[in-house]
Amino acid sequence: MSASLAAILRSGTLLLDAGMGTALRARGLGGRAPEWSLKRADIVKAVHREHVAAGAGLVLTNTFVGASPEEAAAALRLARESGAQFVGASLWVGLPGLAEQIRQLEAADCVWLESAVSDEQALRAVRIAVAATRLPVVITCAMRSASLQQLRDAGAAAAGYNCSPWPDDLKGADIAKPDSAGLDPGDWAKRVGPARLRGGCCGTDGRYLAALRATAR
Repeated sequence: MSASLAAILRSGTLLLDAGMGTALRARGLGGRAPEWSLKRADIVKAVHREHVAAGAGLVLTNTFVGASPEEAAAALRLARESGAQFVGASLWVGLPGLAEQIRQLEAADCVWLESAVSDEQALRAVRIAVAATRLPVVITCAMRSASLQQLRDAGAAAAGYNCSPWPDDLKGADIAKPDSAGLDPGDWAKRVGPARLRGGCCGTDGRYLAALRATAR
């Protein structure tokens, strides 16, 4: 499965998922999101399934802030049970012990590094991930502009932007996964831009994915 995903990440198109953390907070989460993969698995799975029903071909595990081995295993299982074609291991680029976090998510189809705030932080995370796993590595940056080709040269299968601020220009970006920016789904989808791999981050849900799916790249 990961081999076909690697080809898509490098040159294909795919609808990604929407925000998990904000969805859980809207449903009552008050602590660490990964805890709910164990305590409220029904809700985590429901969020994943909402994204898949809206057309997402890849969902990210509920592990962005780092997970215990038990939380990681549960997050992987719930993502698989969503019915998505692919599962990405979501991890913040600045996590302490990033390599170990990656290794306990080896059952995913790719490693999805998120929310880099500098080129140096992004490059460091890609290098750690490439050394820690044979899975395809993806990197997204929460920056107005990033050195995306440098990240691909370091081993990333795909590189682009997520959350906020929205990038000044998507030229050269494989991925666009912005936050809702307070926009309604239709207006948001029109603004996302023509990246090959598109989805939503904080504040987005299945409605945003459905609108994005109906909008030309």
